[in-house]
Amino acid sequence: MDPKGKVALVTGAGRRVGRALAIALGDAGCRLAVHYGESETDANETASLIQSMGSEAITIQADLEKVADVIGLAASVAEQLGPIEILVNNASIFDKVELENVSTEDWDRHFAINVRAPFLLAQEMQSQLPVESPGKIISLNDWRTARPTRFAYGVTKTALSGLTRTLALSLAPQVQSNEISLGAILPPSDIPLDRPRSEIQIELGPADRMGTLNEVADVMLMLIRNDFINGETINVDGGRHIY
Repeated sequence: MDPKGKVALVTGAGRRVGRALAIALGDAGCRLAVHYGESETDANETASLIQSMGSEAITIQADLEKVADVIGLAASVAEQLGPIEILVNNASIFDKVELENVSTEDWDRHFAINVRAPFLLAQEMQSQLPVESPGKIISLNDWRTARPTRFAYGVTKTALSGLTRTLALSLAPQVQSNEISLGAILPPSDIPLDRPRSEIQIELGPADRMGTLNEVADVMLMLIRNDFINGETINVDGGRHIY
């Protein structure tokens, strides 16, 4: 697939990894739907950066915990830009809650945002795409799916891997579905970005360094341009999953 001119939706695209992926798609010539939940100012900045490159970009707010909002998000993209051709499931939640403290509300919220929303968006994408028109689904995951922990988060991210592979079978050959599992790319969101890396206690694995946003974006673009890779997990973690 040549990404130029394609309609792309990136969830959680206002900040951090989501913003980097949206900008990379804009730089490749995509027409972008920048989704956000609460970060309207950040989403507008992302869209402005993409527009400054000469690509089209709109912002759409949606609460991914709500079924109606997710379906409305897909409908809004189709109405304003056209059928979704590239879907990047970046948005997720990560609550550090151990088994004894996980409430049913925590459990349901993680499943709604981390698994159900990507499923619903894929379903809506399939219904929008014309017959034989190609599509790409790329979900951002976590290297920890190799050793799931943190219960609600870990279980839902493992479920996302299953969804990725099931979509790869269900949507083939029209749409390819793959995932990128990340290691340490950015410091945790509660740590300032300008804090020295030496002060951030993160196990970095065999590469002995943090990854870069460009390294993640490069893999995403490769998966978009390659029509033969399907149902695959690409680990961008410096080898951390085997460490």
